[in-house]
Amino acid sequence: MAQATATATKAQEAAAHIGDSLFNSFTNGLDLVYTSRKEIENLFLQALETQKETFTKLSDDLSKIEAEQKKFIDEIREQVKLNIQRVFGPTAGKAYEQFNAQFDEVANRVQELTVAPYKEGLNLLVQSQEQFQQTIVNSIEQQQKLRQDLTEQVKASQKIFNDIVEANSKLALGLFK
Repeated sequence: MAQATATATKAQEAAAHIGDSLFNSFTNGLDLVYTSRKEIENLFLQALETQKETFTKLSDDLSKIEAEQKKFIDEIREQVKLNIQRVFGPTAGKAYEQFNAQFDEVANRVQELTVAPYKEGLNLLVQSQEQFQQTIVNSIEQQQKLRQDLTEQVKASQKIFNDIVEANSKLALGLFK
Protein backbone atom coordinates (compact mmCIF):
# COMPACT_ATOMS: atom_id res chain seq x y z
CA MET A 1 0.00 0.00 0.00
CA ALA A 2 2.82 2.38 0.83
CA GLN A 3 4.33 1.48 -2.50
CA ALA A 4 1.03 2.22 -4.26
CA THR A 5 0.84 5.58 -2.49
CA ALA A 6 4.44 6.39 -3.48
CA THR A 7 3.73 5.34 -7.08
CA ALA A 8 0.57 7.47 -7.19
CA THR A 9 2.44 10.43 -5.69
CA LYS A 10 5.16 10.06 -8.32
CA ALA A 11 2.49 9.89 -11.03
CA GLN A 12 0.86 13.01 -9.62
CA GLU A 13 4.19 14.85 -9.57
CA ALA A 14 5.01 13.68 -13.11
CA ALA A 15 1.60 14.88 -14.36
CA ALA A 16 2.09 18.20 -12.62
CA HIS A 17 5.58 18.54 -14.13
CA ILE A 18 4.29 17.67 -17.59
CA GLY A 19 1.47 20.17 -17.19
CA ASP A 20 3.86 22.84 -15.93
CA SER A 21 6.33 22.04 -18.70
CA LEU A 22 3.64 22.33 -21.38
CA PHE A 23 2.35 25.53 -19.84
CA ASN A 24 5.84 27.02 -19.54
CA SER A 25 6.66 26.09 -23.15
CA PHE A 26 3.41 27.59 -24.36
CA THR A 27 3.87 30.71 -22.24
CA ASN A 28 7.47 31.16 -23.38
CA GLY A 29 6.42 30.79 -27.02
CA LEU A 30 3.61 33.27 -26.49
CA ASP A 31 6.02 35.70 -24.81
CA LEU A 32 8.41 35.44 -27.78
CA VAL A 33 5.56 36.17 -30.19
CA TYR A 34 4.43 39.10 -28.05
CA THR A 35 7.97 40.48 -27.78
CA SER A 36 8.57 40.30 -31.53
CA ARG A 37 5.15 41.81 -32.16
CA LYS A 38 5.95 44.67 -29.77
CA GLU A 39 9.26 45.34 -31.57
CA ILE A 40 7.49 45.42 -34.93
CA GLU A 41 4.87 47.80 -33.53
CA ASN A 42 7.57 50.10 -32.15
CA LEU A 43 9.49 50.11 -35.45
CA PHE A 44 6.29 50.89 -37.35
CA LEU A 45 5.44 53.75 -34.99
CA GLN A 46 8.99 55.11 -35.35
CA ALA A 47 8.66 54.98 -39.14
CA LEU A 48 5.37 56.87 -38.96
CA GLU A 49 6.89 59.48 -36.66
CA THR A 50 9.88 59.92 -38.99
CA GLN A 51 7.54 60.30 -41.94
CA LYS A 52 5.51 62.92 -40.08
CA GLU A 53 8.67 64.82 -39.16
CA THR A 54 9.78 64.73 -42.80
CA PHE A 55 6.47 66.15 -44.02
CA THR A 56 6.53 68.85 -41.36
CA LYS A 57 10.13 69.77 -42.20
CA LEU A 58 9.27 69.91 -45.89
CA SER A 59 6.39 72.28 -45.16
CA ASP A 60 8.59 74.46 -42.93
CA ASP A 61 11.36 74.52 -45.54
CA LEU A 62 8.93 75.62 -48.24
CA SER A 63 7.77 78.47 -46.03
CA LYS A 64 11.39 79.50 -45.38
CA ILE A 65 12.18 79.40 -49.09
CA GLU A 66 9.16 81.59 -49.84
CA ALA A 67 10.17 84.09 -47.15
CA GLU A 68 13.77 84.25 -48.41
CA GLN A 69 12.58 84.59 -51.99
CA LYS A 70 10.25 87.46 -51.06
CA LYS A 71 13.00 89.18 -49.11
CA PHE A 72 15.43 88.84 -52.05
CA ILE A 73 12.87 90.17 -54.55
CA ASP A 74 12.03 93.11 -52.27
CA GLU A 75 15.72 94.00 -52.00
CA ILE A 76 16.20 93.85 -55.77
CA ARG A 77 13.09 95.94 -56.37
CA GLU A 78 14.27 98.58 -53.92
CA GLN A 79 17.68 98.80 -55.63
CA VAL A 80 16.08 98.98 -59.08
CA LYS A 81 13.65 101.69 -57.87
CA LEU A 82 16.52 103.76 -56.44
CA ASN A 83 18.48 103.42 -59.69
CA ILE A 84 15.46 104.39 -61.77
CA GLN A 85 14.80 107.42 -59.52
CA ARG A 86 18.43 108.54 -59.85
CA VAL A 87 18.43 108.24 -63.62
CA PHE A 88 14.83 109.20 -64.57
CA GLY A 89 13.50 110.97 -61.48
CA PRO A 90 10.91 110.30 -58.76
CA THR A 91 7.96 109.93 -61.16
CA ALA A 92 9.64 107.02 -62.90
CA GLY A 93 10.21 105.43 -59.47
CA LYS A 94 6.48 105.77 -58.68
CA ALA A 95 5.59 104.23 -62.04
CA TYR A 96 7.93 101.35 -61.28
CA GLU A 97 6.21 100.87 -57.88
CA GLN A 98 2.79 100.80 -59.57
CA PHE A 99 4.08 98.26 -62.06
CA ASN A 100 5.36 96.11 -59.18
CA ALA A 101 2.01 96.37 -57.36
CA GLN A 102 0.18 95.14 -60.46
CA PHE A 103 2.78 92.45 -61.01
CA ASP A 104 2.40 91.33 -57.35
CA GLU A 105 -1.35 90.97 -57.86
CA VAL A 106 -0.79 88.70 -60.85
CA ALA A 107 1.96 86.78 -59.07
CA ASN A 108 -0.25 86.26 -55.99
CA ARG A 109 -3.05 84.87 -58.15
CA VAL A 110 -0.64 82.56 -59.94
CA GLN A 111 0.68 81.45 -56.57
CA GLU A 112 -2.85 80.77 -55.34
CA LEU A 113 -3.40 78.55 -58.36
CA THR A 114 -0.10 76.69 -58.18
CA VAL A 115 1.67 76.78 -54.83
CA ALA A 116 -1.25 77.12 -52.41
CA PRO A 117 -2.92 73.83 -53.43
CA TYR A 118 0.42 72.06 -53.08
CA LYS A 119 0.91 73.47 -49.57
CA GLU A 120 -2.67 72.61 -48.59
CA GLY A 121 -2.18 69.11 -49.94
CA LEU A 122 0.95 68.77 -47.85
CA ASN A 123 -0.88 70.05 -44.75
CA LEU A 124 -3.72 67.58 -45.37
CA LEU A 125 -1.15 64.82 -45.79
CA VAL A 126 0.42 65.71 -42.43
CA GLN A 127 -2.99 65.78 -40.74
CA SER A 128 -4.11 62.47 -42.24
CA GLN A 129 -0.76 60.96 -41.31
CA GLU A 130 -1.28 62.08 -37.70
CA GLN A 131 -4.78 60.57 -37.68
CA PHE A 132 -3.46 57.34 -39.18
CA GLN A 133 -0.73 57.22 -36.56
CA GLN A 134 -3.29 57.72 -33.77
CA THR A 135 -5.44 54.95 -35.24
CA ILE A 136 -2.43 52.62 -35.27
CA VAL A 137 -1.56 53.53 -31.67
CA ASN A 138 -5.16 52.78 -30.60
CA SER A 139 -5.09 49.48 -32.49
CA ILE A 140 -1.80 48.48 -30.86
CA GLU A 141 -3.17 49.31 -27.41
CA GLN A 142 -6.24 47.13 -28.10
CA GLN A 143 -4.04 44.27 -29.31
CA GLN A 144 -1.86 44.54 -26.21
CA LYS A 145 -4.96 44.35 -24.02
CA LEU A 146 -6.15 41.29 -25.94
CA ARG A 147 -2.75 39.66 -25.49
CA GLN A 148 -2.84 40.35 -21.75
CA ASP A 149 -6.35 38.91 -21.53
CA LEU A 150 -5.24 35.80 -23.44
CA THR A 151 -2.26 35.34 -21.14
CA GLU A 152 -4.50 35.63 -18.09
CA GLN A 153 -6.94 33.12 -19.60
CA VAL A 154 -4.11 30.69 -20.31
CA LYS A 155 -2.88 31.03 -16.73
CA ALA A 156 -6.39 30.47 -15.40
CA SER A 157 -6.76 27.42 -17.66
CA GLN A 158 -3.43 26.09 -16.42
CA LYS A 159 -4.57 26.48 -12.83
CA ILE A 160 -7.80 24.61 -13.61
CA PHE A 161 -5.76 21.93 -15.39
CA ASN A 162 -3.43 21.58 -12.40
CA ASP A 163 -6.42 21.40 -10.04
CA ILE A 164 -8.01 18.66 -12.17
CA VAL A 165 -4.75 16.70 -12.31
CA GLU A 166 -4.37 17.02 -8.56
CA ALA A 167 -7.97 15.96 -7.94
CA ASN A 168 -7.65 12.99 -10.32
CA SER A 169 -4.36 12.01 -8.71
CA LYS A 170 -6.02 12.05 -5.28
CA LEU A 171 -8.87 9.96 -6.66
CA ALA A 172 -6.38 7.53 -8.16
CA LEU A 173 -4.55 7.37 -4.81
CA GLY A 174 -7.87 6.72 -3.10
CA LEU A 175 -8.42 3.72 -5.37
CA PHE A 176 -5.08 2.20 -4.34
CA LYS A 177 -5.69 2.54 -0.58
